Amino acid sequence: MSRWGLRLRYGKREMSRTQLDALLSDIRIAREASLAYLVDIPESDFPLPIDLPRWDEVRRVLLRLGEHMREHANQIEGARADLGRRRTMPQRMLTEAELSWGQLLAATTALNDADLEAEPKTGSWSIRQVLEHILASERKYLAAVQTARAQRDAGAAAPIE
Repeated sequence: MSRWGLRLRYGKREMSRTQLDALLSDIRIAREASLAYLVDIPESDFPLPIDLPRWDEVRRVLLRLGEHMREHANQIEGARADLGRRRTMPQRMLTEAELSWGQLLAATTALNDADLEAEPKTGSWSIRQVLEHILASERKYLAAVQTARAQRDAGAAAPIE
């Protein structure tokens, strides 16, 4: 089962991600705790000393949060290559979607529930409207692909739009 409760299939074989998803979930929980604590930290706290060998002040630790993740993401990419686990084109496309997911999460840093309803000055959608649109689109996209594949597997041609 994946973190979404789906059984993952790669080609003709099912792949377990139980341990991988558990580690990623633990990292996410730790990151959320960091964000919750650090989101309102004032810049005046930047020079506070930290008892870490290479990251000796609050400002450096804040910078390291993103840098550290990128550094080890590259390390995992190298391990992937060493293991011969190249991504397929659809997997590379989904990788880009996951990067966008990270950007979306980052865009919501320090927002709260009251911000969901606030109307932007530009007259564009509220944050809630944007997020609800994304949610509806995610569901629609998955359903459309599932339907097309089911029709193909049943021998019916998928409609072309």
